Amino acid sequence: MAAIRSLAGASSFALHSRQLQGRLVPLVRTASTTSPPKPRLLEKPERFNPPSHGQRLKQKPKTYGAPLSEAAREAQKTKQYPHMMPPQGTFLHWFLTNRTIHTFITLGILLSLVFGTWFQNFVYTTPYKDLLPPNSMFFAHPYQFLRQYVEVYGLHTQWNTENVMEKRKASVDDVQKRAEYRKAHGLDAGDKAGMFGGWTAKTDAEMMGPGLKTGTADSNAAEINAVLEVPAVTELPSEPAPKKWLGIW
Repeated sequence: MAAIRSLAGASSFALHSRQLQGRLVPLVRTASTTSPPKPRLLEKPERFNPPSHGQRLKQKPKTYGAPLSEAAREAQKTKQYPHMMPPQGTFLHWFLTNRTIHTFITLGILLSLVFGTWFQNFVYTTPYKDLLPPNSMFFAHPYQFLRQYVEVYGLHTQWNTENVMEKRKASVDDVQKRAEYRKAHGLDAGDKAGMFGGWTAKTDAEMMGPGLKTGTADSNAAEINAVLEVPAVTELPSEPAPKKWLGIW
C-alpha cells in the first residue's frame, strides 16, 4: 500500500507541475492564419513558338590533335585536292565562280542558237537561193559577201509580203462572193441577217475596212450571175517541206 501511495503521489506531482507550467507560459501559435500564396503559372501556348533570333554558337571545326597554325591554314587554301574545287586565288577558281562570265556564256549560246535557226530557215525557204553568194567568198570579200546576203534577204522579205497580201485578198474576195450569193438567193433578211448584220456592207455609203466596199443592194441579176460564174480561188501551190537534220534544221 505504501508503494502504491508513493506512485500516486509522484504522478499527481508531475501533473501538477505541468499544469502550473502551462499557466505561467503564455500560449504562442506559430501557424499562419493566411493561406500560402499559389505558385505563378505561365499561360500554356497554343503551339511551340521558337525564338526569332536563337543563340548561335561558334562552329569550331573538328580537328583531331593540336590546333593548326596560321601557316598551315594558309597552306590548306592553296592546296589542290583530287575531285575538289580548285584552290582560291587561282585562275580556274575565278573562272568557275564568276557569275558574269557564266551569264555571257549562256546568253551567247542562246543567241547563237536563235541566229542559227533563223539562218537555216531563211536558206531553205527562200526562192532566191541561187542568188546567195558562196561560202568561200566570205574570207576573200567579206563586205561584198554580207552586202549580197542583205540584198537577197530584202527580196525574200518582199516575196513573203506579196504572198501574205495575195492570201488576204483571196480571203476578202471569197467573203464578198459568199455575201453576193446569199443576197441572190434571199438568205439575208435585211438588217436582221445574223448577229452582225450580214457579211458585207449593204450600200456604197457603207465601207468595209480601209477602202473596201461592195455594190448597192439593188444590183441586177446579171451582175450577180457574173459574180457567181467566176471560178473559185484555188489555193496557191505550196512548196515541198525541206528535209531537216536531226529534226531541227
